[in-house]
Amino acid sequence: MKNVIKSKPLTKAQVMVWQVVKDIESEQDLNELRDLLIDFNRTKMQQHLDKIVDEKGYTEVDFERMLSGHDRKSR
Repeated sequence: MKNVIKSKPLTKAQVMVWQVVKDIESEQDLNELRDLLIDFNRTKMQQHLDKIVDEKGYTEVDFERMLSGHDRKSR
């Protein structure tokens, strides 16, 4: 029996990334790309966190309370 892997077509983003990475040959270029992707991901996560903080209306006092454990519930 033959193993058949069914896959969906690549998204536009995946095609764009593939076009960049297919020609990378040097370790330096690979490291630079890795750093760019890490920074991109960090920026997206920070934007998401900022949105949640704004939606919830969290303040510095709220974060201090969370860090001190006053809002933790017993199990």
